[in-house]
Amino acid sequence: MYMRAFVLFMIMSAFFACTPDQKASKAIDHNTGLPSDFVEVLKAHGGIDRWRDFGTLEYDLQHEEDSIPSEHYILDLHSRKDLTVADSFKIGVDGQVVWVSPWKSSFKGRSARFYHNLYSYFLTIPFIVADPGIIYATDTLSLNGKLYNVVEISYKEGVGDAYKDAYKLLIDPQTNKMEKLLYTVTYYSGEAHYSGEAHENFNALSYEGWTEVNGITLPTKLVGYKYANNKTGEKRYEVTFHNIKLDHARPDPKLFIMPPHAEVDSLKAD
Repeated sequence: MYMRAFVLFMIMSAFFACTPDQKASKAIDHNTGLPSDFVEVLKAHGGIDRWRDFGTLEYDLQHEEDSIPSEHYILDLHSRKDLTVADSFKIGVDGQVVWVSPWKSSFKGRSARFYHNLYSYFLTIPFIVADPGIIYATDTLSLNGKLYNVVEISYKEGVGDAYKDAYKLLIDPQTNKMEKLLYTVTYYSGEAHYSGEAHENFNALSYEGWTEVNGITLPTKLVGYKYANNKTGEKRYEVTFHNIKLDHARPDPKLFIMPPHAEVDSLKAD
């Protein structure tokens, strides 16, 4: 009797030891709820499942007028906390506020709150617009004589600092990769709220110098243009990305803590 009970115990122990944890083995489908056309775009850039596995994005940014990269960026891709380090200033987001060190005037741009994630947002499209709170539509559009498939992006009310912004991802129909981006900026257009006023004044952004980083396809150059009548016009700016890194581990949260004497940039610039 004892021996039979012992054998039964061993069999049951082996069974439970070999049975995978149901919660751990259940895969999350990050494509759920996304339009099928947009899913194909995400796949062409590496896939949203692979992207969501990363915890840290890090890179150096070089403006066209600079001879070397002048800003270093570190982002927590889960919490969306970020840190920008330049020679004369630091901008950080600790999850509550945007802070500038050693003081707010150290940043010479119009608004540190607007600037801190501007290029990171552009760099990580299309993945960043697979977030909750996005409204999608599809269309086609001709730019400079080339016909593109278009994924139109708008936001549900209250999502982000400028939920009335709009984006159009211009997709090469042969490769499903994004080549151009049309975007609006409403951040500075309103006084009572960060959302500003919706408008149709689009700017154009060309994505160039694609590279693969741990299976994710990202641009190494962005060139901004004026845009009108389905054509790009005068060049507005150019930035390049260097030393792009994606890491599965998340960054040390201490990086984003507001240092003593730093100032909060809590309001939108006039």
